[in-house]
Amino acid sequence: MHRVALITSGGDGAGINSMIEMLARNKEIDLYGFHDGYDGILVNQPIHLTPAICENHSLDGAHFLRTARSKLPYTQDGRQKIIQTLLEQEFECLVICGGSGSQIAAKRIHEEGMNTLFIPMTVDNDVIGTDYTIGYDTALNQILKIIANIQNTAANMPGRIFMIEVLGGNAGNLALESALAGGCDLAIIPECSTDREEIAKKVQAKLKEKQSLIITCSESAYDSKNYQAGDQGVSFAIADSIERLTGIRVRKTVVGFYIRAGHPSNRDAIIASKLGYFTAAAILNGNFGEMIAVKRDTVTTADYKDLDFSASTTNQELLEIAENVNLLN
Repeated sequence: MHRVALITSGGDGAGINSMIEMLARNKEIDLYGFHDGYDGILVNQPIHLTPAICENHSLDGAHFLRTARSKLPYTQDGRQKIIQTLLEQEFECLVICGGSGSQIAAKRIHEEGMNTLFIPMTVDNDVIGTDYTIGYDTALNQILKIIANIQNTAANMPGRIFMIEVLGGNAGNLALESALAGGCDLAIIPECSTDREEIAKKVQAKLKEKQSLIITCSESAYDSKNYQAGDQGVSFAIADSIERLTGIRVRKTVVGFYIRAGHPSNRDAIIASKLGYFTAAAILNGNFGEMIAVKRDTVTTADYKDLDFSASTTNQELLEIAENVNLLN
C-alpha cells in the first residue's frame, strides 16, 4: 500500500471532492487528508479518507478538507517542518491541491526532500502549465447567471451602465471569458490598459451605439497601486471615472465569494475525476515532482522543472478574439 497525504491549499474550488473520491477508490493507495492546508500538517491529525467516507460526496459544495492560505512553505524552516512531520508519519508523498502560490510551494517541498504531486485547483485559472483548474467552470457559470439577470434588467430599464466585478486574482480569465460568453460590451482586465480616462472614453463611444452597457471588471484591474489577494472594490473607482465623463450613473455589482463554491458543474466534476485517476497512476508509478495538468482537454503531466513561471496564464486565443470584437480597453 502507498501511504499518501493530501491537502487543499489557498482558496476553495468546486469539484475537488470528485478528485479526492476518485483517488480514494484506488485499492493500492492508503489516503489521508489534513484540514487547513500546509499549516494543518503541523497542527492537525490526519483524516483517513477511505472509499466509504468519500463515496456519494463528489458533488457536494462543502469539501472533504478545509482549505487555508499559509506562509509556512515559503521559508526553508517551514518547509523542513512540513517534510519532517510527513516523514515521521511515514507518508510516501504529499498531494497538494491549490493555486499558483501553492504550486510554487509544492515544487520547493519536493526539491527539499518530500515527494509531491500538484493538482491545479483555483477559480482564477491562473496556474502555470495547465489550461484548466478545478473550480473555474463552476465560478464562470455562476457569473454567467448574474450577467443573464442583469441583461434582463438592462432591457427592462434602458439608458444605464452596469458593471460586474469578478474574482480572478492577477489574471483576467474570469472577466474575459464571462464577457465573451455573456455578450457583454467591455471587459476590464489587468492584461490590458486599466487607465481610468481611457476606459471612460471607450464607454462613451460605445454608448453612441447602444442604449445600455454591461461591463465585466477583474478584481485586480488597479492602475494606481499593486493588487493584493483579497482586494475588492476596484470597480467603484473605475465607475467614478465613467460617471464623471459620461454623466451617467454606473450600477455596480461585486459578485465576490458567491461564485467560489456550491455544487460543481459537470465540467468541473468530470475533469476533477480524471485528475484523481491520473494522480493515482502517478503515485503507483513513482512519478513524483509533477503537476497533473490539463492541456487541450487532455489530462497530462508537467514536470516542475519544465514549468516557465514567467509565462502568461491568460487564454491567448480569447484575448485575440476579444481584441477583434472591440471588447477590451
